[in-house]
Amino acid sequence: MQIFPAIDILGGKAVRLRQGRYDQVTLYNDDPVEQARIWAAGGAEWLHVVDLDGARDGVPHNIDVIRKIVSAAHVPVQAGGGIRSMETLNRLYDAGVTRTVLGTSLVTDPEFVAVAAGKYAGIVAGVDARDGKVAIEGWRQGTEYGVMDIIEELAGLGVRRVVYTDIGRDGMQAGADLEAYRELAERAPMTIIASGGVTTLDDIRMLASIGRRVEGVIVGTALYEKRFTLREAIAAGRDMGAQN
Repeated sequence: MQIFPAIDILGGKAVRLRQGRYDQVTLYNDDPVEQARIWAAGGAEWLHVVDLDGARDGVPHNIDVIRKIVSAAHVPVQAGGGIRSMETLNRLYDAGVTRTVLGTSLVTDPEFVAVAAGKYAGIVAGVDARDGKVAIEGWRQGTEYGVMDIIEELAGLGVRRVVYTDIGRDGMQAGADLEAYRELAERAPMTIIASGGVTTLDDIRMLASIGRRVEGVIVGTALYEKRFTLREAIAAGRDMGAQN
């Protein structure tokens, strides 16, 4: 299973939010590019980068920073936040990212999602949910969409990979919602990347034990708080993945 160390950019700095709240910010590095180098030196094979300013405002703020991260880290980058037009999408791929994560537009502009999925193989659905309902606009606005409802619609639009985040657990160090990922693995017609709540190496091992449909896990706060190292996380994911 692949480990995706997270770099969330807000105001030009690498931060983490608690439960997606912009008034609950923890600063971890003044320089996101330096943080990318740290993760790369620690063995990262992918990076997951989120433009939190873009997610909040609906327009990208940090594409130049993301371009520098791609150049500095020399590993594939999966990036999201504020991607609501083909212009933004094209700029991100021109900046060198390998995958892009669409969020709000999954609900508000399915036509754009279909066009994007038809043009780029690296389109990922970023499905963020609170109490089983999809949230958009940087997690600030709820919808009546159930998780499986939106995933089934997106599969019909050509999307083949989903990052699923349990907002209530994100940044809280409360453990991953394993039952939710087991259900997704059984029902969702796409590959899954888990996000939110990973606290221990056992969380990673349990996610990996679900099977190959869960191809990766995004890890943020636990790494920043040094609950385990990136190399330990990678080893835990590989050891369990080899048994499936």
